[in-house]
Amino acid sequence: MSEHSPDCIDIPRLRQRFDDDEALLAEIFEVFTKETPIRRASIEAALADGDLERLTGLAHSLKGVAATLLAEPLRQAAQTLEKAARAGDEPAVRAAVGPVLDLLERTMACLP
Repeated sequence: MSEHSPDCIDIPRLRQRFDDDEALLAEIFEVFTKETPIRRASIEAALADGDLERLTGLAHSLKGVAATLLAEPLRQAAQTLEKAARAGDEPAVRAAVGPVLDLLERTMACLP
């Protein structure tokens, strides 16, 4: 794996977490890559529908995935979205979705 910015994914810690199991890491990255367009579309659709309950679940799921990847900026953004959606704060939700989608793409770009 090449060097990647820890401000996106902490690759050295991630390798350590998974005992340098390159095959497992490759599988995790592949799943994340496959799911990202679906997650993005689902978040955009839930936002368009004003479905805050669905957004809460999507953000919660993304928060867990980001935590597994040690993608802290994405985890924090997903947590912000989850809290806003759970609280029913539509303006805060609208403000939080953009950063989540941007960080989702940025995290994808950080994958080895």
